[in-house]
Order: sequence, then C-alpha cells, then structure tokens
Amino acid sequence: MGKKYSDKEFKKLIEKHIKATDFVKVYLDDDSAIFGFLVKFSDDFVMIEESNEFALVGTKIVPYNRVISIRNNGYDKVSKAIYLDENLIKFNEKIIDKTNLENAESLFKSIKKQDYHCIVESKKNKKDLFSIGEILDVNAKSVIINNYDPAGRINKKPDKISFKNIHLINFNDNYSKVFRKYLK
Repeated sequence: MGKKYSDKEFKKLIEKHIKATDFVKVYLDDDSAIFGFLVKFSDDFVMIEESNEFALVGTKIVPYNRVISIRNNGYDKVSKAIYLDENLIKFNEKIIDKTNLENAESLFKSIKKQDYHCIVESKKNKKDLFSIGEILDVNAKSVIINNYDPAGRINKKPDKISFKNIHLINFNDNYSKVFRKYLK
C-alpha cells in the first residue's frame, strides 16, 4: 500500500492531526503500526507520542518515508475523547521542543543532549537489529550506541548504526528510563 496523497497533501494531513491533537494510527511500510499522537515532523522524520492502554508510553521517531498512511476514524475519535475526559494527554513540551528533526545527526545529538538512552531498530544485510543504550557519539552518517542486554550488561563493543539503516527510534519510554539505573 502506497501513500494516496501527494507529498504536499500528506504533510498538510500531518499538520492537521498535530494541530487538532488527534489520536491516530500511523501505518509503516513494513505492515506495522503505531498508535498515539503526532507531535512534530520534518522532511526526514515524524515524531509520535506513542500510547498503549490509555497511557502515553514514550516518544517514537520514524523516518518520514516509512510512513505510508495515517488513520483517524471513529474508533480513534472515541479514544481521543477518553484521553481528554481522563485528562491523559500530557505531552512533555520541553522534549518536543528540544528534539531536532532537521536530520539524523541533529536528531541524535538532541536526544543525547537531553540525556536520554534510546532504542534503535535497524536493518543491515536483511537482518533486523535492536540496540538500546546511551548515545556515545554521533557524526554525519552514523550513531554509536553503548548497547546493553536484558540482564543489564553493557556490551564490550558499542553498536555503530548507519543512519540509512534506521527504521525506528524510541526514547523517553519507561523501559529505557528505568533500566538504565540497573546497568552493570
């Protein structure tokens, strides 16, 4: 399924959902989807406050070209109404403002400056990769993550991830915020 809008129309649609604080389902090019609220975008990235079971659970950033469609139907409108009635839409505006979506280098530098660990899903040689940890270094083409495993052990060699291979970035989530306290 491809985008049914021109690029200009699609960007206007994203802007509309951001201004209205609409609850949406964002469809990605690998048949996955993210539920939540669009909060910011650029020519390169879309920033989503992800939700699960009527809670905001972290910030997801996806490459703009991976987004193929955005749903905001009757079910989503009911979800938004519940979020509003329960007073659950509380974005951290400081994070949104301080996260730079201009390009991948500025994005990772802004996450690092805010002192967040992040989760990066990428693909290399048709293999899905998952890295979680502190951002050690960023340059024009890649990011280096001090990856740790589910036991809290930091890998001896950090993960170097080429920007062109990145599929998804997650930060400000409970898992990485809490788990970083227990690293060995």
